[in-house]
Amino acid sequence: MFNSYRRGILASVFVLCFAAQAFGQAADTPFQVRAYAGLKPHDAVTVINTGASNAELCANAYALSATTGDVLDCCGCPVAPNAMVSIPIIDDLLEHQKPKSKNVVIKVMATQVPPGFCDPSNVNGTSNTLVTGMVASQGELPFSASTLSAGELARLNGQCGAAHQSGFGCFACPIN
Repeated sequence: MFNSYRRGILASVFVLCFAAQAFGQAADTPFQVRAYAGLKPHDAVTVINTGASNAELCANAYALSATTGDVLDCCGCPVAPNAMVSIPIIDDLLEHQKPKSKNVVIKVMATQVPPGFCDPSNVNGTSNTLVTGMVASQGELPFSASTLSAGELARLNGQCGAAHQSGFGCFACPIN
C-alpha cells in the first residue's frame, strides 16, 4: 500500500512539473506584458507573427514607468506572417525619453494593419482591431499573456497619443 501511495505522489509531481513547463511557454494572444529591471543597451523585444491571422499584423509596443505606470514612449511595427521583428528598447522604444529609464514595464498589442501605418495611439479603432498570432519575448524569456481591459486600452491610447500626435513607427521596423 505504501508503494502505491508513493507512486501516486511521484506521478502527480511528474504531471505538475510538465504542466508548469507547458504553460510557461509563450502564448499566442493579442496582449502581452513583461517587466525589465536593469535594462542593458542590447535588450530588445522580439515579436513573432505566428501566421494565425494569415495576415500582416502590427506589433504596438508601449514602455511604461516601473514606478508610476505612465507611458514613457510607444511605437508600432508591421510584422509579416511567419516573420519576426526585434525592437531595441533603449535605442528605439525609449528613443525620445531623457534620461533613459533602467526599469520599465513593456506591453505589446497585436492589431490588424490599418491603411497607412501602425498607430499605437489608436488601437481598436475602425481598422486597428486586436488580432491573435503574436508571440513576444526578450531572448528566450517569453512575455506573459494578459487581459486587456477597456480602461487600460483607453489609457494606453491616450498617453501614447499625447506623446505622438499622429502615431509613431519604431525605427527598427520595415516601413509599411
